[in-house]
Amino acid sequence: MDHRRTPARKVLTLPGWIIILSALICLGAGAYYAVLLVDDTRSQTVADSTTAPTTAPTTAAPTTPTPSPTPPPSPTPTVEKTTPAPEPTKTKPPVIRNAVVNVFNNTRTTGLARSVAGKVQAAGWQLGSIGNWRGSIPATTIYYPPGFAAQAQTLAQDLDFGRVRPAVAPMSTERLTLILSGQQ
Repeated sequence: MDHRRTPARKVLTLPGWIIILSALICLGAGAYYAVLLVDDTRSQTVADSTTAPTTAPTTAAPTTPTPSPTPPPSPTPTVEKTTPAPEPTKTKPPVIRNAVVNVFNNTRTTGLARSVAGKVQAAGWQLGSIGNWRGSIPATTIYYPPGFAAQAQTLAQDLDFGRVRPAVAPMSTERLTLILSGQQ
């Protein structure tokens, strides 16, 4: 081999059947999309024509005047005794207690969270975590995540706690959180 000659570069050529097959696939896909486009336009035109009422022009036929009917005799008024309808009783909608409640103790009283958790469960609520809360909570508070405000108010009524607030981090975003403090 002569060092001055450059070696011939090899060129990758595809067989003819692959090129033809690729072209047919592209043509088929183009035809498919064209049919979809035409069919969509046609169905839209058909839908428009079915919704628009078609009326044929009519020619007015000569009409003969009809005599006006005589008014019917007026009925004699009758007096009916009406009894007042009883006022509907105001019933409260059923209270749904399907939220899970976490109970935390933020006092130095041992076992307070466990005893209040028993009251929560006796009122029909599901219990979640029971433990101690680290931090400073000014008063016993029920914290609720978004969408649980009504259930938090119901829990507050059940336990006679008046302070209800939206949950903050790191509180649960799926459960009510009851934090017991020395103040109510």
